[in-house]
Amino acid sequence: MFASLADGSIRIGFQRNTPPFSYSPTAGFRPIGYSVDLAGLVLARIHGGADRIPPVEAVEVTSTTREGLLDAGRIDLECGSTTITDERRRRFAFSRPIFRTSHRIALKGDPGPGSLRVVGIQGSTSQAALESEPDPGFGYAFTGVPSIGAARDAFLSDDGIDAMVADEVILRSLLAGAARPDVRLLDLRLGGEDYGFLLRKDDGELREAVDEALSGVFGSPGHRTLVDTWFTGELPGLGFSLEMDPRDRSFVSES
Repeated sequence: MFASLADGSIRIGFQRNTPPFSYSPTAGFRPIGYSVDLAGLVLARIHGGADRIPPVEAVEVTSTTREGLLDAGRIDLECGSTTITDERRRRFAFSRPIFRTSHRIALKGDPGPGSLRVVGIQGSTSQAALESEPDPGFGYAFTGVPSIGAARDAFLSDDGIDAMVADEVILRSLLAGAARPDVRLLDLRLGGEDYGFLLRKDDGELREAVDEALSGVFGSPGHRTLVDTWFTGELPGLGFSLEMDPRDRSFVSES
């Protein structure tokens, strides 16, 4: 089922800077997060118990490298915060949705009445959502960067950048620990999209196994624990909580 290494390990792609879904708060690359734990619950169901999961190799990916690494067989699947889109479906397969989100814009300081200089991931669904909004209420110029970490760094440290567009939950978590009192989220919400695990299109058996496992996980005590841990409690290694309401429609349906 998995295109595993010779030692039987499973290679899963995770991102470094997308809390609460996947992030690595310590030296080296040891990702933690909602998607990381959800992948563990899925693997436990597929393999018949947590103690029977083969070794898992966490491979660092970004929004610009994940598809190439999957295509090349460097990872078996990617578990993070990848938006399910029709364009991606033409080239890859997705699991059933694992989370639902919208896009938001963070603003810093008081940029005045001129056009905003907005940073975001080049080619991302956040960029597309912003550019497809017929009347966002302001003029803007978009600056594209290759990763969410690069977008965050530019937003926080580049005086030439006024705003940042990204998926709402990731944006909230990235900015919660920024220690900048002049940062705020605009009320505007852009679009509404689902996240899913990303797989190769020819891995039909794996996709079916993942979907069956996800169906069993959602609504289980284990999944409710994940929600409490990653969306309402203090995020490990970051020192803040998103304090989200698990009853709102940001969370994937358990049906």
